[in-house]
Amino acid sequence: ENARHRSASTMSTVEVSSKLANLQMRGGSAPGEAKKSTAGWIRTTITHSILQVRAEKIYNPELTGEQLKEKLHLIVGTKPAYMKLELKDKEGKTVCEVGDSTKLSALKLEKNEAHIHVVDVDPQKTMLEFTDVSRVKKFELTDKEYGSRKNTFRNWAKNNLKGHYKKKEEEKEVKLEREKQAEEKEKSIADSIKVGSRCQLGSGTEFPRRGVVMYVGELQGKKGTWVGVKLDEPFGKNNGSVGGKKYFDCMPKCGVFTKPSAVEIGDFPEEDMFDEL
Repeated sequence: ENARHRSASTMSTVEVSSKLANLQMRGGSAPGEAKKSTAGWIRTTITHSILQVRAEKIYNPELTGEQLKEKLHLIVGTKPAYMKLELKDKEGKTVCEVGDSTKLSALKLEKNEAHIHVVDVDPQKTMLEFTDVSRVKKFELTDKEYGSRKNTFRNWAKNNLKGHYKKKEEEKEVKLEREKQAEEKEKSIADSIKVGSRCQLGSGTEFPRRGVVMYVGELQGKKGTWVGVKLDEPFGKNNGSVGGKKYFDCMPKCGVFTKPSAVEIGDFPEEDMFDEL
């Protein structure tokens, strides 16, 4: 009798599973219930002004712009209050704006297809947090702060890889000493360079550039001593500014900053491009 009971339970479970599968195949409709038709619904391509989103959905043509925004919120993330919907053509040009009270059926569509572009008008630009990594706060430590911490890999390596770590420290010290000597040499050269002197950059190359020294000194955010040159021709990189700070005035692409050792001071008159004509 127990065996018959287990067999009946098993058959009951199989029947229930079969019925559930049949329901899923019919789209969830129960026996005798009419299946909801999507014939005539609008095949819609969805894009977004900030996110690299491209989705394909079908929507009831009786949906209004306001109702569509609620559905699009689940796809693109922008809140409906900060959405502006635009209908685009095949070339990506805006055909019209889809108002909150406008039904999809009222839009002039080809082949019952629509390209709805979501324009994010959020003044806080919240969605940029998902695309602009510069807005994400990063956890950073200086070398000194990391060195003062305990239970770090650096401390473990010092205790367990003494020979290897000692060699690395020695190489680091040698490198720092070389950099220090190189910078002292650059500073010594810079002491002999005067603002207003004619100069040439890239001497001995196929493309030397002439100009006048406009600045000698340090640059904000950069190590060492630098020389700012206003070039005779627009073959530079800036207008005398670096990192938003102005060091001298010149036309765009006529300014350049370089290390003192790259500057040759001498009698380098301004060349006239028409001399060879």
